[in-house]
Amino acid sequence: MKDWIDLRAQVQRHVDRGLILGDVSAEAFAMFLYSSNYYRVSGYARSFYEGDSDRYRANVRAAQVMEVYDLDRAVRNSVLDGISVVEPTLRSRVAYHLTQAIGGGDAYLDPALYLPAVPEVDVSDPGHRRWHSEAGNRNAVLRDFNAVQNRDEIFIRHHLDRGDPVPLWAAIEVVSIGTFSRLLRALRDKSILEPVARSIHIEDVPKLLQAVQNIAFLRNIAAHHGRLWNRRINGHVTLPAIALKVKREYLAPKTPAAALTLLAGMVDQIESGNSYSTQLLDLVHSVPGLEQGYYRPTL
Repeated sequence: MKDWIDLRAQVQRHVDRGLILGDVSAEAFAMFLYSSNYYRVSGYARSFYEGDSDRYRANVRAAQVMEVYDLDRAVRNSVLDGISVVEPTLRSRVAYHLTQAIGGGDAYLDPALYLPAVPEVDVSDPGHRRWHSEAGNRNAVLRDFNAVQNRDEIFIRHHLDRGDPVPLWAAIEVVSIGTFSRLLRALRDKSILEPVARSIHIEDVPKLLQAVQNIAFLRNIAAHHGRLWNRRINGHVTLPAIALKVKREYLAPKTPAAALTLLAGMVDQIESGNSYSTQLLDLVHSVPGLEQGYYRPTL
């Protein structure tokens, strides 16, 4: 078990590992750690270590660590601005077309709307694992939407107090983005989502589903102040034409840059302009050399 250490000792630990304070005073670096959390900063600091050691590379300065931390914070803030466009748009359009297809009321709580499409298969059946995954996904969606019926938000109570079911267009506003993403994947008839994909100029429903999953992942990192810079992404980021249209460099599909460019392309398409992609990608490229932490992550 690691013991608590004070700020002075935290600074000294970085210095003992080879960090050069340089023009940054010990007090200023201590305040940086105090405000940013030693553990959170360590994720950035490790990018400056020599190989797999616990030592900084030669001539690494405190100002460099602070600069990349501040850059990533600015990128996360810009991500949240973009999410504030994409997420409500997707929720609204899905609710519109799904309700058009299944009707109002609480039809979205019917298990028959979702996969799996067959009764439980025997454990020896090759499709059992897929059935189990689909059933778990369906059950999670239904659990979260049923929980909405007990929420205290005024616009939810408005329906309940009248004895009416909570309509999908209201319920979809309060479930998490993770539940929203699972909802799309759980639908049996995914042709319902084709108008949504077309409206955002995404080529097909599978790319839409992957884009929503990518955006949910990106949103959760940014919302919880996680590190985007130099972070490998598990799973592929889809790159529809709207993303490739605004890209600045080659995009490997498991990189933060791919997810950021996807978001930029989606916002531009929704807003019918290019101001967001210009602002976000200009920020990513604003410090020469540091953009590689988004395009070629190593951690």
